[in-house]
Amino acid sequence: MVRIKICGFTRRQDIEDAVSLGVRILGINFVSSSPRFVRVKEAKKLLEGLPRDIIKVGVFVNPGEKFLFETAKVLNLEGVQLHGSEPPWLVKKLKERLSSGILVIKALRVRNSEFAGKIKAYKPDYFLLDSYSEKMYGGTGKSIDCGCLESLELPWNKIFLAGGITPGNVKEMISKFNPYAIDAASGVEIAPGVKDREKIKQLIQNIKGFYNDAA
Repeated sequence: MVRIKICGFTRRQDIEDAVSLGVRILGINFVSSSPRFVRVKEAKKLLEGLPRDIIKVGVFVNPGEKFLFETAKVLNLEGVQLHGSEPPWLVKKLKERLSSGILVIKALRVRNSEFAGKIKAYKPDYFLLDSYSEKMYGGTGKSIDCGCLESLELPWNKIFLAGGITPGNVKEMISKFNPYAIDAASGVEIAPGVKDREKIKQLIQNIKGFYNDAA
């Protein structure tokens, strides 16, 4: 079954709700311009004491190296997501310097087919494909360009699919692309950074329903 990543948590209760419903990949946003931004001290409180099987992913946009590596260490992150225009050498450096087992995810924003060329230049553990916006690097709620994706051969077994994922369209997105994981933020919120337990529950139920229908 496709993995589920919920991104942009700002409240401990929302994290506990997501974990209790079965979500195992959580994204915390360290981008100061984002409405879902949290400081490292706040993130520590949000993430402490979670079950061992939870994958905590820090989301960064063009971070300074010192901040990036220190944050990953202080919070004992299991994953680092680079969502800006970071160069391939930074991905390589992360893989070399971070503790063994930490996932490195490189996000690529889809405006046209040009993004596909970058897949060969980077060597992360996974890619994340998101919709393009001139104003924000992610979490816009804007749907990704499915037509563009359908025309390309992509390594879907290594791709997190984001960009306007909601309980209402998640079955269609899985059916079209069969990605490694789906990544939802605004699609399971009532306000930026404020998650809705029922929307998360519905997202999970619809994903399970897709596989039950296909069986």
